[in-house]
Amino acid sequence: MIRKIIALALAFAAPVSLVPATAQAQTYFTAAEMNISTASDGSISASFGQSGIVAGMFEHIYQFILPVDGLASGSITTSAVSPGSAADLDLISVFFNGIQLMGVTSSLNEVVFANSVPITAGVVNEIVIKGLSRGNGSYGGQGVFVSLAAVPEPAVWAMLLGGLGFAGLTVRRRARAATALA
Repeated sequence: MIRKIIALALAFAAPVSLVPATAQAQTYFTAAEMNISTASDGSISASFGQSGIVAGMFEHIYQFILPVDGLASGSITTSAVSPGSAADLDLISVFFNGIQLMGVTSSLNEVVFANSVPITAGVVNEIVIKGLSRGNGSYGGQGVFVSLAAVPEPAVWAMLLGGLGFAGLTVRRRARAATALA
C-alpha cells in the first residue's frame, strides 16, 4: 500500500518538476570551428558561437593552441526577444583559461567579458561556456590576441622616454650655445 502511494505521488510530481532538463554532455570545439584572422603584426582576432542549442543545460568547450606567449581579451553575448521563450539562453558561467568572465547575466541580452588573459605558447587554451537553453538558444563570442613580443616592456618605454629627454637636452644646449655666439 505504501509503495502504491509513493508511486502515485511520484507520478503526479514528475510533470510539475521545476528541475531543468537533464544536462547535455560536454561538447568540444577546436580552432577549426572558429573564424580566425591573423594580421601581419601577429595579432589574432577570432569569432565563434553556436545557434539552435536544444533545451536544457549545456557545456561548450573551445580549445586552441597559439604559437607565442601573449594576452587575449574577449566577450560572449546572448539575445532573446522575451523571457523564457525558445530563443532565450542564460549564461551560467564562462571561464577563459580559468579566469571567469564577468558582466551582465541577468537580462535578455547578456554579455560577459575578460581582458588581458595570459596565453602561454604551445599549451591548450580553453573557453568553457555553461548555460541553459530554452529550446533554440544561441550565443556569439569574439576575442583578440596580441603577442607579448608586440607589446613593449616597461623598460623599453623607460629607455624611449629617457632617450627623448636626452635628445631634448642636447637640442636645448645647442640652441643656448648658438645664441651665446651670436
